[in-house]
Amino acid sequence: MISTEDMALIVSCGFCWAAPGTSCEEDGQHLARYLRANRRGLNGREALGALFEALAHVSAGQVVPDTAAVPRGG
Repeated sequence: MISTEDMALIVSCGFCWAAPGTSCEEDGQHLARYLRANRRGLNGREALGALFEALAHVSAGQVVPDTAAVPRGG
């Protein structure tokens, strides 16, 4: 099964404009990238909702850490 993080890496970041396959930050991806992947149908509503629940606060420029805590699947 492909992770939500891997699906986000398929698209470019709408915050820092990192190219597909290129990480936004050393330790994770901007939330804007997950949102863009969601708009393209690459991750499901449930996965995005679980991601929001795991974060202390939500903003487009927030970096979502690359960890096992990021929800998997779509």
